[in-house]
Amino acid sequence: MESTADDGVPERPLVRTSNPLQRVGNITHALLLVAVAFLVAGIVQGFGLSVLDGFGLTEENAPVLTQIVPMGLHFVGFFAVAGAYLSWDGERLVRTVRPTWHDIRWILLGFSLLVAFMVGLDVVLAQLGLEPAENATVDVGKDNPQLFLYFVPLVVFLNAPAEELLFRGVVQGLFRRSYGVVPGVLGASLVFGLVHYVALVGTGSRFAYVAVAFVSGLVLGALHEYTENLTVPIAVHACWNVVVYLNLYVGATGLLG
Repeated sequence: MESTADDGVPERPLVRTSNPLQRVGNITHALLLVAVAFLVAGIVQGFGLSVLDGFGLTEENAPVLTQIVPMGLHFVGFFAVAGAYLSWDGERLVRTVRPTWHDIRWILLGFSLLVAFMVGLDVVLAQLGLEPAENATVDVGKDNPQLFLYFVPLVVFLNAPAEELLFRGVVQGLFRRSYGVVPGVLGASLVFGLVHYVALVGTGSRFAYVAVAFVSGLVLGALHEYTENLTVPIAVHACWNVVVYLNLYVGATGLLG
């Protein structure tokens, strides 16, 4: 259990030395939670595809629906598992409030930092001769660029909120409870990077993509800890993915010539 300040808000030391048994319990909860989240997401996705198939909707006659619905349900599964754990845990791991002007400034600054880190990492990887593997959703979108436009609202309303709630909110919160802020951000970012490994396709470097996800997790995790408002990394995450998908759409369609 986290110690609390006089106002009842859990303290956030940079590094914490906690009971070994508590550490094992929190880390076990975090890792099992991620596994269960993906399991539930897969079950919900399968159910959604079965419903679509029951209505005669297949990848051939409804390519958009058969991609968007399962993808959306995947993140609904994340929401369900993370929400259930927070209800059961009973401690204040996550704080989400309406952004203040201070938060909005950090959203803008955080997005700028994320762009800078991503561009810088891309340059470093290129110098090393490493090209990141592609996410499966990007690969699918190349065959049907219209999907990139549908991914935009999906990212804003489901993808970014669900991933931030699970990884920056619950997983990082559990790591922080055991080890403190810095190890919490590092640990959650590592988990965030590694889980993206299973969604990769193509001949590019999976290590490079995991590194990209890890670095983005560091930025988003640091923003969450500094502002203590999950809305901030959600907004930054959403903005980044929107820019990525719109850029992919423009590139795939040759919209700008």
